[in-house]
Amino acid sequence: MTYENERLGRTVPVPVSASPAVVIGAGVVVAGYDGYVRFLDRTLSKVYWKRRMDSPVYASLVLDGRRRRVVVAATSGLVACFDLKGALVWSAEVGVPVYATPTVLPASDVLVIAAFHSRCLGLNLDTGAQVFERPLPRPWHAGHAGTAAHRDPYASPVTTEMDTAVLCCAEHVLALAPDGTELWQQEIGHAIKASPAALHTTGKVAVCPVNGQCLFLDSSKGQVLGEVFLNAKITGSPAVSGGILAVGTQRDTVAGLDIRTHDIVWTSPHGAPREYTSFSVLPDGDFIATARNGNIVCLGRQDGRFRWESSQVLGLADHEPAMDITPVAGPDGSMYCASYSGDLYHFRFQPLDEESPPCP
Repeated sequence: MTYENERLGRTVPVPVSASPAVVIGAGVVVAGYDGYVRFLDRTLSKVYWKRRMDSPVYASLVLDGRRRRVVVAATSGLVACFDLKGALVWSAEVGVPVYATPTVLPASDVLVIAAFHSRCLGLNLDTGAQVFERPLPRPWHAGHAGTAAHRDPYASPVTTEMDTAVLCCAEHVLALAPDGTELWQQEIGHAIKASPAALHTTGKVAVCPVNGQCLFLDSSKGQVLGEVFLNAKITGSPAVSGGILAVGTQRDTVAGLDIRTHDIVWTSPHGAPREYTSFSVLPDGDFIATARNGNIVCLGRQDGRFRWESSQVLGLADHEPAMDITPVAGPDGSMYCASYSGDLYHFRFQPLDEESPPCP
């Protein structure tokens, strides 16, 4: 990913911070820190179109599969919706920086955005019209001139089985109705940087503050139903698959938790997500994450066993192979990831047969 700087007369690498959106059977939509949104073919060899936002893009892209559109939120607060031919469908200015990935309330057709300066907004996903705007609890240090207090919330909201949004901000967790009405609020007592995980089959939401806890809350009322201590700082977001919640710590350890009993089912000494990234789930249900060394690591859903690790050693001059963002994979056998140094990667999985396991 490069940008031609005419003033400097040279090509500049473009960092990629936002996880792309996979369009099954067509390719992938990628947004870079140069503000450009590009729709590339599956092999990354062809650019179907590119459009430019007014500022860098940090939040991951949101795919509106029903209308075949993609929503992009820039750090300036500009939110834009494009169809898959590159036409601008709508745009909205939310007035505050957006770094967290928005979530969609599908039954209400509302896009919920958690933005810096402790704000939350809801936009109509079809038209971009504002549905609500409201303040969120501020970090405790905001009252003591904390220089980073405006950089909250950092965690992305999630959608519950009841079509409500759960947000983690400052030292609080709260749930909002589609019109922005607060349904409940729970003070955790510690900062939360990892995004929560909605556990639809149990009616719970998992929240992991930085002190190493994993809390299980009732998604309808907010009360704490269980907790597990993992004894290390958590900034990477968990993911759920087949009744197992994968949670990683900054010690690179991973725990697989039973979402019903809250027991630790398995542990792994390796494979936790890098800071402020997330676990992803493969189509077969196993967990993947960009680990501390910059490679994607796959852990088995049921047992946590190591399955495979990617390699980006391509024999290129001055090539830094480490990746930095959350990987995404589609059911067509393609996986994508990228780095702050401007490299975008496409991985293909070996076709399955009776004798060969999947590998990238």
